[in-house]
Amino acid sequence: FQNSAVGVVQTRWGHLNREYSVWTSIQAFALDAHFLLEQIGRNQQQHFINFNGTAGVWRKSCIINAGNWEGDTLTEDLDLSYRAQLKQWKFVYLDQVVTPAELPVTLEAIRSQQFRWNKGGAENFQKMIRRVLTDSELSLGVKVNALVHLLNSTMFLNVMIVAVLSIPVLFIKTQFQALSFLFDLGSLFVLSTLIFYGCYWFVHRSLFGSGVLSFIQYTGRFILFYCLVIGFSIHNSVAVLEGHLGKKSAFIRTPKFNIKNREKTSNKNQYQSKKISIYTAIELCFAFYFLWGLYSAFQLSALGEFWLFPFHLLLFVGFCSITIFGFQQSR
Repeated sequence: FQNSAVGVVQTRWGHLNREYSVWTSIQAFALDAHFLLEQIGRNQQQHFINFNGTAGVWRKSCIINAGNWEGDTLTEDLDLSYRAQLKQWKFVYLDQVVTPAELPVTLEAIRSQQFRWNKGGAENFQKMIRRVLTDSELSLGVKVNALVHLLNSTMFLNVMIVAVLSIPVLFIKTQFQALSFLFDLGSLFVLSTLIFYGCYWFVHRSLFGSGVLSFIQYTGRFILFYCLVIGFSIHNSVAVLEGHLGKKSAFIRTPKFNIKNREKTSNKNQYQSKKISIYTAIELCFAFYFLWGLYSAFQLSALGEFWLFPFHLLLFVGFCSITIFGFQQSR
């Protein structure tokens, strides 16, 4: 802050309860990628980054100059971050400074946090993207990165659309063999998974070291992470759609239980509900839908149609996992 142009200093999140459960370890896995890959990369390249809502310090004059806090989106931290950087304030990200925090441990808590983040991202896209793209002071690289950044949460809507259409596509390919080459070209999108796989390995390696055992552990976590992303795609897609369509909703606080490591929670929290979410029932239906997709792979031709089998297996496992988690939380 000795540099008068610096408006925010953001530090990296640590995780007090990373090892509490599979769900907290996967959340930590995803957040580590954000803090050790995305934030570092954006800050080093002088692209826009976002204040992460906590673990950072703002200069008061920066907040006021940027227009102060506004409550018209669910991610007011992202909103103010963009308005401040449009005013030429500099953000400094200190990845070597770790600020410990608690990860959500219940499904309802994870849902409420994910809903805020994803809907807020879509809301900020609608609010900020025109201002970013029309700002003559920004380079093309900064504008493109901001476009992708603000559309980040829309990934879940894309995953959901691709997932739902994948089974009809399986049948279409069988009926129209002349179009097979188009479906073969679609396999190029597997490259995106390989890119993710490679990038996330560097994050894991920086935290837990390299070696065969570390790589095996990383591969398991990556697969579980993919399943978690897929499992939350319905709930997060609703959030994204609401954000883009301008539907307003209340800020739902994320329940915290003061849990560290593998200590068990008493589930006594005034923000915690025991009701089964409607999303759990929908996710159960989708688990059966993709089980049908797995079954169809064996039935559609004499040799089978297994090109989408790994994708449908991940979808089935993802929706089964989150459904089981949902029923467990209701007990």
